Amino acid sequence: MIVRFWGVRGSVPTPLGAQQLKEKITWALKRASDRDIMDERAAEHYVEGLPRHMKGTYGGNTSCVELHSEDTTIIFDAGSGIRLLGQHLMDGRFGQGAGTAHLFLSHTHWDHIQGFPFFLPAHVPGNRIIIHSPHSDVEKRLSMQQDPWYFPVPLKAMHADIEFVSLSEGQNVAIGHVNVTNIKLNHPGGSFGYRVRKQDASFVYATDTEFTNLSESDMEKYIDFFSQAKVLVFDSQYTLREALEKEDWGHSSSLTGVDMARDAGVKTLVLFHHEPTYDDNTLRDILQRTRKYAELQGLDQTCKVIMAYEGLELVV
Repeated sequence: MIVRFWGVRGSVPTPLGAQQLKEKITWALKRASDRDIMDERAAEHYVEGLPRHMKGTYGGNTSCVELHSEDTTIIFDAGSGIRLLGQHLMDGRFGQGAGTAHLFLSHTHWDHIQGFPFFLPAHVPGNRIIIHSPHSDVEKRLSMQQDPWYFPVPLKAMHADIEFVSLSEGQNVAIGHVNVTNIKLNHPGGSFGYRVRKQDASFVYATDTEFTNLSESDMEKYIDFFSQAKVLVFDSQYTLREALEKEDWGHSSSLTGVDMARDAGVKTLVLFHHEPTYDDNTLRDILQRTRKYAELQGLDQTCKVIMAYEGLELVV
């Protein structure tokens, strides 16, 4: 299974500003020597060697993660990142009206559905877009988003064959060679996490969730759901202090993610759903502090901790 990240922000899209871009360029130029940028090849090599948070950006699009397994395309959430994913898919069978995509929605807050009207494959006749959700009225919710008051093209005018599948809590769905199950998470309005299993490999997508009761009995169901996952995508929007201050806002912290990854035997923990007020430097600092915490917990030898960024690709 191949997992690609197309949107990693929470709450609202946060494009890189002109001043932030200027600061990155200035930082890089100050550290370059004449040898580093003497010709095009040297300049490219120098830029490639810069730290990720300075040579680029973690990204400003909201939640969208693609999982590809053989001929099966699965998408988790339809934040603004799904627009870029749609453009990418149009280069293949989706551009010919012969594609099928399974879209699993965690919930329908704006940052998880706002990109769907701009998802090009959904406008191409012949494509099938199958939307899965434990929220029984998800079709109504997406239709409301494309009401003429808010958007000029209604859901029913999208030319692909759009189907809605209502899931029950904990239901297992077989799609091609993979199985997808869900778990209810703690988030205002209700949210769901998903686990994809193919043979012995598992991928877990668990964003927009808060863990206020850390008792063993309450956490057991989540630890079981995350157990032995090769990749866990985890809501780490807040610092630990912010998570305590913003109780009932429905988000978690990277340190909680480390604790849960340790208890569940996770191989790779991906910090996800970044706070929109955090710039790339702040996210880099959070990653470093989280890795240090993981080291103190003895997790650094068994679990890799990474920060989600647009363009990140993982093999599960």
